[in-house]
Amino acid sequence: MSRPATKWTCAFCGNTIYWDELFTFMKSGVVHYTCFRDKAMKTSKIPPSEMQIVLDLLEKELSRITEYKKVMSSITNEEIKKSLDQVEKDAEKQSGVLTRIAAVNSQIEG
Repeated sequence: MSRPATKWTCAFCGNTIYWDELFTFMKSGVVHYTCFRDKAMKTSKIPPSEMQIVLDLLEKELSRITEYKKVMSSITNEEIKKSLDQVEKDAEKQSGVLTRIAAVNSQIEG
């Protein structure tokens, strides 16, 4: 079985981004979480332990988004589906905030 690819390639490594991978959006484009994490840690302007906390929280939010997407097709109740869709959107918003925090506190984007 082949992995379903997104329409994006990573702005850092240039490889295809797949739906089963964690990824985030930046001004410069879409990036794999692992590429983002590595670059944020290498160029951090804050103590490494603080950057690690932000990145761990980001990873958890991105994992939640992936989980919501996996289960949505199995939900038939429209009320539940609508609520879970909102929860997913909230996780997307939080991942955006955490991505910006890490980017601003590293030399990724200013």
